[in-house]
Amino acid sequence: MLRFFLTILFSVTLVAQTNPLKSDENRKLFADHLYCQQDYLRAAEEYEALSKMNLSDTILYKIGKSYSIIGNTHKALNYFSSIQSNSSLLKNAILESARIFYLAEDSNSLDKLVNDIHPSSVELKKLLIAFYLKINHLDKVNNDLFLFDDDDMSILKSLYERRKNPAYKSETVAGILSAIIPGSGKIYTENFGDGITAFILTGIFSYLAYDNFKHSHQFRAYLFSGLAAGFYLGNIYGSVASAQIFNAKVNFNFLNELTEFLSSKNYFINEIEFCK
Repeated sequence: MLRFFLTILFSVTLVAQTNPLKSDENRKLFADHLYCQQDYLRAAEEYEALSKMNLSDTILYKIGKSYSIIGNTHKALNYFSSIQSNSSLLKNAILESARIFYLAEDSNSLDKLVNDIHPSSVELKKLLIAFYLKINHLDKVNNDLFLFDDDDMSILKSLYERRKNPAYKSETVAGILSAIIPGSGKIYTENFGDGITAFILTGIFSYLAYDNFKHSHQFRAYLFSGLAAGFYLGNIYGSVASAQIFNAKVNFNFLNELTEFLSSKNYFINEIEFCK
């Protein structure tokens, strides 16, 4: 009886191990399907289940790309770095790693990758220039803009000038203007609606305070004086805050345009078409 059960157990195990549906060939085909359907997590898991002898550079690259897309950058970098030095996919793997470093703002890793490991890569240097623009290290940018073609150079020069001379509004000027003429500081920061409102309300409460003092209505006079003073001081503070918000928008718009430029260039990576 024991021999019978052992025979059955061995047979079941053997069938499971030789199940054609779980062969490397079929698993790879399924993983390729998942990858092309953009189901990157399951695709990566299926690729990883392949035997080591079937983990080609193409599959390693796909696994790295899959993990990069879903945000698991640690695993992505490990797979990109495991690609053979003589592989045709090495250049793309390096650029994919550089994109990860750029997005993570890992300046040390990106700088090391460009200047120490692959100093001859023009694409890496372009990405590093964009990174210096992003973090406002302009001294490392201007002399290398020649690496870009004319159209791209024009865009980068425009971004460079905007980074060098940003159209900021002075918080001090905004505050002083509103101290002189209520609301003018907000108008200076192009917050026209709030500026006009502040001017009108401060003026109205100031007039009501003056008129009630003139007619000896002390309680109402002091009430309106307090309201006028509150709007006046709040308007000064609001003007300073408005300048800060304006400057934050300048930075946001700059970074957004730089990101759009890099996205349009796919971070200088020539995408490989695996799904036809």
